[in-house]
Amino acid sequence: MEINFSLTPLEIAFNRIFAFLLIISAPLLLFNPFTVPTVVIFFLFALFLLFAKRYHPVVNIIFLILALGVYFIPLPIGWGLFLGLKEWRMGGFIFHQIIIFFYLSPFIYTALSVRNVLGNILSCFKLSPRRRNLLYLLSLVTVMTTILAYPLLSSIKLRERAMENDDGSSQLSYVLTKQELKIEPGKSGSSSSALARRFYTARFDPVSNNYVYRLDLEDPLSESIVFTAVETDGEKINFATDSRVTCLNCQKDMVDPSRLVFPAGRNIDFVIASDQLIKTISFTELEDKVAEFVFWK
Repeated sequence: MEINFSLTPLEIAFNRIFAFLLIISAPLLLFNPFTVPTVVIFFLFALFLLFAKRYHPVVNIIFLILALGVYFIPLPIGWGLFLGLKEWRMGGFIFHQIIIFFYLSPFIYTALSVRNVLGNILSCFKLSPRRRNLLYLLSLVTVMTTILAYPLLSSIKLRERAMENDDGSSQLSYVLTKQELKIEPGKSGSSSSALARRFYTARFDPVSNNYVYRLDLEDPLSESIVFTAVETDGEKINFATDSRVTCLNCQKDMVDPSRLVFPAGRNIDFVIASDQLIKTISFTELEDKVAEFVFWK
């Protein structure tokens, strides 16, 4: 086995093209100041692509490990390309030019990091320059296609219980937390563990062929909660006309059909049945306090 870590002229040319694209696209991530470390990583990688004339196995492996994080781990530092592409899919592939530029730098970084490691492996075999160039192009196209297609084609499953996404300031979030922390006596007289949280649950009903989303507050509210809007995937529910929604003991405002009240002293059973998979359901209270429930994975 002959090891030749030297890059071919074609590999050097493509590396420099992608390095240039990475340099002009990475600064767009700076709309979020927390992405500075990620942008620094991308710039270092771009410099590596610009000036490297041979494969460096250790460096390539380090960049690959970071690339796996950029792709799979959603962090507020510009990571989570997989999740971002899935969200774009869930949003109906609505096209915005900013989407391409915002995703371009993590896409290039991830694709070239994987491709470089594959190049390290191929360099261990005795290949003619022509065959090596052909394998370079094939592996590059395969890696890029896989990175894009995997999140767009992978299955999206309904969460049986919602992830809550709020800052804890909403009254509804306070009620959920309060009910979660409630302790009641066990059968033997000793106190039992905390009750399960009364948050949004979901299931698929094969009889009606609907997804059923339910918020069941079994304990009466100590004070009413007023919602100025309840939205599914950003679309306000019109409680006067929307037949998908039922709510035991809820009070509707016929003057403003987007408003809803969970009254004090009553048990609440809020249900939405939909033939479409709902990504998020959000409750907006007075002063624009929002409790959001996320249902897909």
